[in-house]
Amino acid sequence: MISLCLTLDYELFGSGRGDVFKHIIEPTDRLLEICKQHSIKLSIFFEVVEYWKIKEAYENGISMGYSSNPATAMKEQIKRAYSLGHDVQLHLHPQWIDAKYENKEWVLNLEYWRLPEVPDLANETISMGLSELIGKGKQTLESILQAENPDYKCNILRAGGYNIDPSDRLLKVLKEHSFIADSSVYYGGKAEGNLSRYDYSDILESKAYWYASNTSLVSANGAGSGFLELPIYARKMKRFLKYDAVRIRSAMQNKANSIEKFKNNSVKKSKWETIQFLWKKEALTWDFCLFSKGKMRSFLKSANKLQKQSAYLFHPFILVGHPKDFYYPDALLYLIQQAEKGEITFLTLSEMLVKIKQQ
Repeated sequence: MISLCLTLDYELFGSGRGDVFKHIIEPTDRLLEICKQHSIKLSIFFEVVEYWKIKEAYENGISMGYSSNPATAMKEQIKRAYSLGHDVQLHLHPQWIDAKYENKEWVLNLEYWRLPEVPDLANETISMGLSELIGKGKQTLESILQAENPDYKCNILRAGGYNIDPSDRLLKVLKEHSFIADSSVYYGGKAEGNLSRYDYSDILESKAYWYASNTSLVSANGAGSGFLELPIYARKMKRFLKYDAVRIRSAMQNKANSIEKFKNNSVKKSKWETIQFLWKKEALTWDFCLFSKGKMRSFLKSANKLQKQSAYLFHPFILVGHPKDFYYPDALLYLIQQAEKGEITFLTLSEMLVKIKQQ
């Protein structure tokens, strides 16, 4: 039996576009209903800075076009999800820290797209330093969910856009706030765009997880640091192969945002360079919201093969998804069918950490 963890990045689009009800609340409700029917638990990474700014705007009389409070809807939804047994942990996109709602849209500070670049202390360019950001994020989630369960702890992070490195300062701050794990790295990942920049290309898919060194989440150091990196599973494939019918149809549902994302994460290329770019291999994350049934079957087959060859007694696999991408449930339903055959078990990240420490 193979152990999978379904993680959900609970957020609007990175530019600030999107409708809280259409792109977060409604698709998450659909996911929660499927999970309830089949006894599956998600690990939800709640984007708190976005939540703060939406809450602040609505309470200051800026409706943002909503007829009811979107921040309250977000808060009540994660409380309900947690009460149903789902895990809820911290997600941070620092471009939201000083966001303003002007002329019917959010204006974000794109100079701070990457969490590792948030300074230690607030300054003239940003109103919150790194430790304050992590601490307030943790406190927000614990104040919401400890009302449901006094033992709840916010102690796992996912950085926005997978931007976690260089992680020396960030790792120090996370330890100071009693975090025990991160899940921002993915196998073979690399980005050199206008906003996201990271290089995880040397990380092998054979590493199910690792205890980070004292200065970096990307390098391992036995169990000395006590801080775990839980990587998202990914496979390298030629870029054009990821654009199957499901991904294209999903992109068309959010056409403006898809075009903007492509521009932000691309460097201007000639036609020939574009062809070469699409023919090269890219690490594709295992996505339960964006995959076709065929791609899901292929990834599951690869994971099974990897597990059989693994040196780990317990070799889990982490998947990723976003409510704003969840239009077609076929791939998720395929996983559920395999679980009902006894081939898959689903764990939350917190449950996974318990099993890892038992090893």
